[in-house]
Amino acid sequence: MSRMFANQRRVEDGAAIEPQVDQTATYIGSDSSVEGTIRGRGLLRVEGRISGQVEHEGTVVIGQKAEVRAKLRVKELVVQGYIEGSIQAERCEIAETARIVGDVRAQRLAVSEGASIHGDLAANLPEDEGQLLARGRPANVGAEVPQES
Repeated sequence: MSRMFANQRRVEDGAAIEPQVDQTATYIGSDSSVEGTIRGRGLLRVEGRISGQVEHEGTVVIGQKAEVRAKLRVKELVVQGYIEGSIQAERCEIAETARIVGDVRAQRLAVSEGASIHGDLAANLPEDEGQLLARGRPANVGAEVPQES
């Protein structure tokens, strides 16, 4: 289960259990459009449109109907909608409904069957290469594809 469900309200034995709120939340609704640079920490949920750049030290969730045309540099990313631009993340989860046009670089990467990605992927980067990418420097990233016997 992804972290995006971790703070939802649950009901047990008829009594509501409030989630532990350990991070601030920002919501960009489906009728909203943001242009420019977004910086923050905590939880950012996008259901609308973003154009520009996102630098976030928390979790960013791109909803199913969201349209993001931006360079993203984030700690954790859950993609359910459309992204056009480069992605750099420590952890990136790409859902089956996701459509990405651009390069994805992540320490940890999970891609669901059915997701559409048009760009280069680099995952499981050694710590030093991930830090170089976070600073915008190129890193020699290569991956061997296992041969089926």
